[in-house]
Amino acid sequence: MNDPSAKRLVSPLSRPVNRGHGSRSSIWRKVALAASLALGLSASLFSPAALAAEAPLATGERHVLAANDCLPAPSGPVVLTVEGAVSCGNAGSLQAPRARFDLAMLEAMPSRVVATHTPWTQGRVSFSGPLLRELVARVSEDARGLKVRALNDFVAEIPLSDIEDFDVLLATRRDGERMPVRDLGPLFVLYPFDAHPELLNEQVRFRSVWQVTGLTLE
Repeated sequence: MNDPSAKRLVSPLSRPVNRGHGSRSSIWRKVALAASLALGLSASLFSPAALAAEAPLATGERHVLAANDCLPAPSGPVVLTVEGAVSCGNAGSLQAPRARFDLAMLEAMPSRVVATHTPWTQGRVSFSGPLLRELVARVSEDARGLKVRALNDFVAEIPLSDIEDFDVLLATRRDGERMPVRDLGPLFVLYPFDAHPELLNEQVRFRSVWQVTGLTLE
């Protein structure tokens, strides 16, 4: 049974609305301000630069920030990322382009075969893959330095004179087979030790990085 003495609860929706001209103008000013803010936010979120940096690429699609047509998007798992002084990239941003490669892209480059002994393998082994100097030239016009990064974050600096003077491979195969992580792979910086015995020194062994995942060009 209702209590006549109880206070009557009034829903905010049932309260009378002041429909005066001043209130109506205030409402429209608030609506216009909200619309202006929404348009500004939309312009910043959906600008070409923002979309280019964040939008995923379809298989085989060229990144909109690429400086030229040298690199399609990788269609398989990315095994190598090149950053730094990159002038032709398929990832990253306008300010910091990167070049990403899958194994098929690396093996589509002109390949060399180097048969050599190494300090880490038994007997004479045949390695194949692109020359490191050709890979650097593919993505950079003005690189002056090179650092190689391994899966465990080990980093070695390789003088550009090394890759210019010697046929240094970024090997993708050993005796015709792709290399698993447990066997120097998937990528291995290989110097031609048999052709140049002077390379069998501690300094060059330090630069012969296996389980390579990235290059930084300076």
